[in-house]
Amino acid sequence: MDRLLFLIAVLGVVYLSLLVFVSSSRQERYILRLGARWRALGERVQNERLQQLLNNSGLTLSAGRITLFRYSAALIYILAQAAGDFLRNVPFSIYDLLIAVLILVVTSPLRYLPLGWLLAWLHQKALIQKDGELISFIRLYENNRLRKRGYVQFGAFCAGTAGHFNYIRQDLYELSERAVDEGTERAIEWFCGKFPDNHAFINDIRSILLATEGMDDDTEAANYLREQGKIITKISSDQYLKKWSFIGEVSTIINVIPSIATFLMVVSLAMQYILLIKGNFNGVGMFQ
Repeated sequence: MDRLLFLIAVLGVVYLSLLVFVSSSRQERYILRLGARWRALGERVQNERLQQLLNNSGLTLSAGRITLFRYSAALIYILAQAAGDFLRNVPFSIYDLLIAVLILVVTSPLRYLPLGWLLAWLHQKALIQKDGELISFIRLYENNRLRKRGYVQFGAFCAGTAGHFNYIRQDLYELSERAVDEGTERAIEWFCGKFPDNHAFINDIRSILLATEGMDDDTEAANYLREQGKIITKISSDQYLKKWSFIGEVSTIINVIPSIATFLMVVSLAMQYILLIKGNFNGVGMFQ
């Protein structure tokens, strides 16, 4: 109790000193300066790789803030444990340092650690969602070009449909602007270039869009799109299987966890039973 009162007294004296020697205007400037230094520190510890992982996962978070949070959590834990040990009048334990290191390890963005695995899983999920929206876009484009009473021009069509999507919304808005400023062909090439070179079907999408927009005869373009309908249907089918395969893998992991836990529990009970029998026989017979 004496140590607790001593710690409270020290904190009170420090706070009182700040109130006495620092005016209100200086306090505000000090707080603003402290906030600016905190933001500057966040920019200095900015991890480009972590920021790229966050962006790929669809998370609108700053890598600098994540890094500051990681080290702050570990530091606050050590300080809290040190204060607790001081109040209890016990020596500082080395295990507290190990737990602080464990906090840093668990929150590390490395691929095979918990946070890295979570970001990789979210990235894969975002890719599937993005591919699904791309297929929906090409389906809408097909329906637009096959309309009997005329169709909406490519740039206006992209701007009109962009609001229905989440992952490719900004790309479609920029595609619409580029189609007007730079031409449809260059805009399509830019849009398809936003996807990886080894993408499963972006080359098919590029060919369909370039060929259709390059035809002056609307009837010819409509016939071409009807012929390419099989390719679009196959792309949709493959994407459907990929999506449910991904969900199946996650479901399998969730279903396996109880089985593993049950197996470990059985092994633990068997070991305890053997040790109990060994203790009852007191090391006689086959247990010698």
